[in-house]
Amino acid sequence: MYKGLQIFSLAGFIAILSAGCEKKIEPIDSYKVTVDYAAMNTYSVVANKAVNPKDSIQFDFTVNSVEPMTYIEIQKNGVRVDTFRVADGKTSFSGSKGYRIDSIPGDYTWRVLARNAQATFLGDGYKQFTLTVTPDFDFWSARLIAVPDTTAKTNACYFSTIDGMMYSYSTIGSNSGKIDFGYFFDTTGMSTTSGNGHTFYALSAPQGQIPYYDISSWTKNATIFKKMPTSVNFVSGLTSGGAINTLIKNNMTSGTTASVNKLATSAGNNVIGFKTVNGKFGAILVRRIIGNSPARTTQLEIDVKVQK
Repeated sequence: MYKGLQIFSLAGFIAILSAGCEKKIEPIDSYKVTVDYAAMNTYSVVANKAVNPKDSIQFDFTVNSVEPMTYIEIQKNGVRVDTFRVADGKTSFSGSKGYRIDSIPGDYTWRVLARNAQATFLGDGYKQFTLTVTPDFDFWSARLIAVPDTTAKTNACYFSTIDGMMYSYSTIGSNSGKIDFGYFFDTTGMSTTSGNGHTFYALSAPQGQIPYYDISSWTKNATIFKKMPTSVNFVSGLTSGGAINTLIKNNMTSGTTASVNKLATSAGNNVIGFKTVNGKFGAILVRRIIGNSPARTTQLEIDVKVQK
């Protein structure tokens, strides 16, 4: 019994000794810096928010620190975009800076932070903001648009940029007013190398090749088209509504038609600019061609972008 008591007492003594020698260490992220943001105008950032491509934003801030500061830094996605010099190692600094937000949609994090004379991070007040750039254009990818079929009339051969939906003659119902273009395989001139072939057309255009579709009672939107030059890259060029406006609109000042044919996947024949009856500009990319005849199995795989 005595031996067991002795062991217990020794363990208790070690525990007390350890508690008495314990050193309090503050968490490594316990910085004594505060950053306050002011709402000076509609551009001021004081919380996470959604913005349009190339919108203006502004940071109106005051930084206070226990330790003298030498630099105030503004970062975007962890990368410095601006630095302010704090004179005489002050512990308080106020500043204002405006920026133009990115044009590519996505999330961007912004913060204001302080550094000392050795450029050591002092803190950001535990505040950073996420600015979400929302697209100012609609984008529909990998849509399969088919040749009109004569019997069941269920092939999706009409496209709407209003909702990104494709419609068949049988399912369109009262939605003809939404249609911006149709697709068919024009056999005109197919006995030569200059045949029309794959064709997009506005419902307002003559449709002698599709007499089995009676659209006399439909709304016929007068969309106009034009093939884009090889300099217009659908993927890397048309990244915003502004880019669509610049690259498509500026290329459609002349030479537009109510239908466009000889579509292919080769540059110069695969990006088709268009203008809707509502005045919005967009583009169609012909990604893949399945079949090369008016057979009901012929399809085009397309991507579509249009201004909101």
